[in-house]
Amino acid sequence: MSTINQRIAVLIKDFRDSESGFAKRIEVSSSVMFNIVNPKGRKSYPSGPVLEKILDLQKEGKRVSAEWLMRGDGEMYQSAESSKFTNPEEALEYLRKEFIRLRQGDK
Repeated sequence: MSTINQRIAVLIKDFRDSESGFAKRIEVSSSVMFNIVNPKGRKSYPSGPVLEKILDLQKEGKRVSAEWLMRGDGEMYQSAESSKFTNPEEALEYLRKEFIRLRQGDK
């Protein structure tokens, strides 16, 4: 089983970037990326903002899969169309409607 750090290293290779090139791609410092993926670094876990930037990446019209990145499940990429929501507002609206629906079902 691979770690999230190892999966990010695989992603860097898939984009044919160096650690510093990938850091530039997602607009973080090269020391942040070094500490996440380099065996000589601290092997720290990526922060929320770093994860968001990685999940925003696309390659050939496909986004990095959150399931793959976080858990190692499934494929590295998923088609952008397979994502149910295109922005956080849509997700929040869906949750609001589901909450109302579930609440009415409890009565």
